[in-house]
Amino acid sequence: MWKFLEKFSRLIKEAGSSSFNEESLFASNFTPRALQVCALARKEANRFNQKVIGTEHLLLGLLKLGQGVAVNVLEKIGVDLEAVRLAVEKEAALLSKEKEAGNVPYTLAVKEVLNSAKREARALNHTYVGTEHILLGLLREGNNAGVIVLKKLGVKVDQVRQDILKELDPNFKPPSIEP
Repeated sequence: MWKFLEKFSRLIKEAGSSSFNEESLFASNFTPRALQVCALARKEANRFNQKVIGTEHLLLGLLKLGQGVAVNVLEKIGVDLEAVRLAVEKEAALLSKEKEAGNVPYTLAVKEVLNSAKREARALNHTYVGTEHILLGLLREGNNAGVIVLKKLGVKVDQVRQDILKELDPNFKPPSIEP
């Protein structure tokens, strides 16, 4: 149990920044996988020598984790995760710059995505924020680097959203559109 708590605490510290602190993650009930996505996003931003953690890094974090509802749904609908990863990495490489030493903060877009993920979880009456909520947050916030890459690869954002909701609730029926 102590090992799990130590690892969990370390993930929270890696995911946090001065403007998105540990308390906000705890208060939001992020699952260990969701926290790990945030930590992996930070590592991806560092790998590309970037000054900020953007939505593209959040998407890379989801892909790097390789598990959870978000990845399962993307795989189920036939999204080529390797193609997404390569496209996102290509975009991130174009933005690579010499970064200054210190903490790499989240962009406003990432903060909005994570807040949207919290709202998605609440709307679904979930007591936690998981990888599926982060992906829903990315999709909900729409015009961010992560979603733009998915769209360029032919991923239908509405389909992914519907499939996540269906995965979470097998009885979910999308609203019908009447003529």
